[in-house]
Amino acid sequence: MDAEGDAVTRWSGWGAAVLLVAAVAWGHGEEDHGAPVATPVASGPAFSLPKETQFLLEIRTERAQVRSLEARLVAPGKVVPRTDRYAQVSSPVPGIVTASGGNVPLVGQRVKKGQVLATVQQSLSASEATGLSTGLIQAEAEATRAQAALEQARRDLARLESLEGVVAEKEVQQAALAVRTAEEELSRARAAREVLAGARQGQGTARFSLTAPMDGVLVEARATVGEQVDPSRPLFTVLDAAIVWVEARVFENDVARVEAATGALVHSEAYEGQHFPARLYHVGQVVDEATRSVRVLFELDNREGRLRPGMFVEVAIGAGGRAQRLAVPEAAVVEEEGRAFLFVHTAPEAFERREVVLGVRDGDWRAVRQGLKEGERVVVRGAATLQAARGGR
Repeated sequence: MDAEGDAVTRWSGWGAAVLLVAAVAWGHGEEDHGAPVATPVASGPAFSLPKETQFLLEIRTERAQVRSLEARLVAPGKVVPRTDRYAQVSSPVPGIVTASGGNVPLVGQRVKKGQVLATVQQSLSASEATGLSTGLIQAEAEATRAQAALEQARRDLARLESLEGVVAEKEVQQAALAVRTAEEELSRARAAREVLAGARQGQGTARFSLTAPMDGVLVEARATVGEQVDPSRPLFTVLDAAIVWVEARVFENDVARVEAATGALVHSEAYEGQHFPARLYHVGQVVDEATRSVRVLFELDNREGRLRPGMFVEVAIGAGGRAQRLAVPEAAVVEEEGRAFLFVHTAPEAFERREVVLGVRDGDWRAVRQGLKEGERVVVRGAATLQAARGGR
């Protein structure tokens, strides 16, 4: 590479800006631009910009064309998961977390429906353990009492039987009935004692498997091996974000327009210049009394995973018919103090900042109602740079 080519390669953004300012100043000069025209649309003085500078600043232009645009109602929105594609997994009982198949899965891991995420070994809380011990003590005392009652009933029966012929037969029968009743009471007391004793001896042996309720990605995984958990805290959250909802709020006066809409374009500042198509899913039936707005849901194909639940977005709802309108890319518009401007490329090295009246916006396109003619070439890349270099003049 020769010295001149190397110098161009090393040209910095600051150098380009200096050259641009100089070119603009030269273009203004002392020439007479005539009296201002009494019209709501005004054109600024033309200025020159050498082709070399245009190349360095990556200035790009396009011709204004008539396009089919749809009037849209723009509303703030938020990405939310579909309720059938979002699930939390908790332990059904208090217990200790143990790993299933080696390790507990981590955040970001894909899981399949029915996959075991972890195992919980049931354990009793301090109050439950205390209650179990108290119940066992009471059951043992009841069994001892029933045993003593049975022994007493048997002695009474034996005494009456020894007095056969002296006591009435009815008294002997009643004593025999008391023995059978005491035997049943002792049997019940012993059974209760055995159940409680078994529960106390076997506490901590019951195991419960925690499984994924659907296919998806773990967006939360809070389980740690050996951790004591209880049903009140979710341990895993599974999300399938291939399809998401976008929740928007529209004023009650616009509900009829939204009900007639077929869909919307969703825009996030995270992806400049991109709009994601969404279809109308549901228009709410209740008006929020504080904001006088209605909740509207749109469904969006999100298989690429760009939109995340929780993101704030702009929802452009197709709430009007399509019409042929003169349009320019949204990137061509420069706004200043409530006014809109375009940089029109009037000659190979000449530009003009022109005030325009804008119309509807449809995705990346903006209708121009006044101030521009079809076929005129406008700056679609680098307009903000030209504006900054001119200092808003």
